[in-house]
Amino acid sequence: MVLKSFYDLRFGVSPGGARKDAHFICGSVEEAMHALDAELEESSNIWLLFGYSDGADLALDVYQQGERVQSIDLHPFITIRVDGYPDIVFHGPGKTTGSVVGADDPERVKKLLADGMVAGDFDGRTEVTVDWDSVPVPPLVGEIADIGDYVKLGDNPHDDLDDLVGLDEEELEDELIDRGWVEYGDHDFEA
Repeated sequence: MVLKSFYDLRFGVSPGGARKDAHFICGSVEEAMHALDAELEESSNIWLLFGYSDGADLALDVYQQGERVQSIDLHPFITIRVDGYPDIVFHGPGKTTGSVVGADDPERVKKLLADGMVAGDFDGRTEVTVDWDSVPVPPLVGEIADIGDYVKLGDNPHDDLDDLVGLDEEELEDELIDRGWVEYGDHDFEA
């Protein structure tokens, strides 16, 4: 089995009041861009980025020939605009999750925005931009994963897969899943 290259757009929060562990296995940056755009159309996901207590983990992991070689934190490339409020920019996970630019009382404004997003008050008035041109994403090398392929996430060493030769497609799929591999596409392991 050939270990393929791919991007894993990772969006999640640590277990607590909210649960999310979404992964979007993509073969191109454009796919990752579309997946993130779709996620950020929901105000609850925007709230997870800056209003949730520890903030969301949002990264683009780069896997070259099956090995994770880079993890890019996407927070610094995101700006949230809500009509009538200062812009929200990010410092990264584990730090202050959002800064309200130019506000006299940033924490008060941040709380108003977070409460309003949870209540749906800003639906249709919120714009999220991601400066993808500034994200240092390397191109994928070698064979690139595509629909129907299985990949292994994380830094764990790959199992020897020689014993899978000769299995039919259904048996192979079952065995890969049992060994922790995931299929190309979208997954939310907390859903």
